Amino acid sequence: SYSFCTLLDLFLLHTMNNLGVTINRERLTLVPYLKKYVEIYHKWMSESELRDLTCSDELTLEEEERNQIEWLESGDKMTFILLERSRDNRPIGDCNVFLIDKCEEGEAEIEIMIAEPTARRKGYAQEAVAGVMLYAQQYVPGIRKFTAKILQKNESSIKLFTEKLGFHHHRTVAVFDEEHYQLEVDSEAWRALKTAPHEVIIETENTDI
Repeated sequence: SYSFCTLLDLFLLHTMNNLGVTINRERLTLVPYLKKYVEIYHKWMSESELRDLTCSDELTLEEEERNQIEWLESGDKMTFILLERSRDNRPIGDCNVFLIDKCEEGEAEIEIMIAEPTARRKGYAQEAVAGVMLYAQQYVPGIRKFTAKILQKNESSIKLFTEKLGFHHHRTVAVFDEEHYQLEVDSEAWRALKTAPHEVIIETENTDI
């Protein structure tokens, strides 16, 4: 016989695969991290400032290509590329959601990166994070709260999650210079997010990985 967590792992291999999923927001289209975006993603992550803020390592293009495939096939992570519709759907960043605790707490971690400087301070991060959280909570079973882990020096990101998205402070992790913030899906802040218009399109024919 299988434990509940083992059965859930098997199910999540399907639900956490976002191949063919498109999320339409007010000004953004969110699409899976496909191979056609590897080159621009690698360019973004060649910048030391972005690597520092996202706690990322510098990778070769070949390593990034392997990452793209692993992330797309992962059973506990989804990555969406943000496309700016007013600029011919140019890629401007990414948004990730990870399952931290599937069985007990139902906790998922959310991350956002607006990589293109000219796309910053336009409200795109708020739009994208809300869309990804709404999608994940609807289509992935068991998510009851979202956590954002933010470097203490990243004041703009802290303001985004607390002032715009309604996250509350959860704890300080001094060893990593991080502050952790959370949003429960039964909170007033979450109910406010759900009133924002969004559209999810699922195309099962998409095979361009």
